[in-house]
Amino acid sequence: MSLPKLLVTGSRGRIGSVLMQGLADSFELYGVDLLAGTGRRAFSADLADCEQIREVMRQIAPLPYIVHLAGDPRVHADWNSVLKNNIVATRNLYEAAKEQEVKRVVFASSNHVTGAYEGIPPRLHEVANPEPITVNDPVRPDSDYGTSKIFGEAIARQYNELHGMASVCLRIGSVLADDKPTRSARVRRTWLSHRDLIQLFMKSILSDVTFGIYYGVSDNRSCFWDISNARKELGYQPQDDASLY
Repeated sequence: MSLPKLLVTGSRGRIGSVLMQGLADSFELYGVDLLAGTGRRAFSADLADCEQIREVMRQIAPLPYIVHLAGDPRVHADWNSVLKNNIVATRNLYEAAKEQEVKRVVFASSNHVTGAYEGIPPRLHEVANPEPITVNDPVRPDSDYGTSKIFGEAIARQYNELHGMASVCLRIGSVLADDKPTRSARVRRTWLSHRDLIQLFMKSILSDVTFGIYYGVSDNRSCFWDISNARKELGYQPQDDASLY
């Protein structure tokens, strides 16, 4: 039996690289990035040009699943880059996915949609037992980048409501290249291990949830994001805790 097809945008980035390796046994993986990788399943496209991502999807179709990671990941990216790479590109992705009748998109949102709860500059990591931030709390972006991720969550909800396309939005914590939590107090609270990252995305792709927003973080003892809905609705069971390193 053939594996289901999965397209990962931003496949050569930090998270994309982890997922392309970690999900390889479960899906027929395709990757798209500004700079294409090697092999027939690797595509080069600028998602800010809708026709380019449309053409990628046409070549893969039928395509049931997309993980959308592509965008400018810099918290302090300038507005023009955020507008082009995070806002226009995300809307293009959803529009092209609608045209190809994609069943589900997993959208990489960010904890920066509520970053201002931590203070400007961030201070919440200095509090011993801060009140947990939940997905039901009003958004409080700390940057244009954070605002662009709120837009992505809104687009995901819009396409779910208007077109029936399922979406899971993951407010991802701190994913590190070497997968080792640093001594930074905030990182030790917000760390998302590679193992937990792969599990979270896998469960999001295969979930029956038609629309949901969840924080993506490991089982860190001092975490200040509430992941109870991810445990209940996605069956996410994080395995790692930064305090043990």
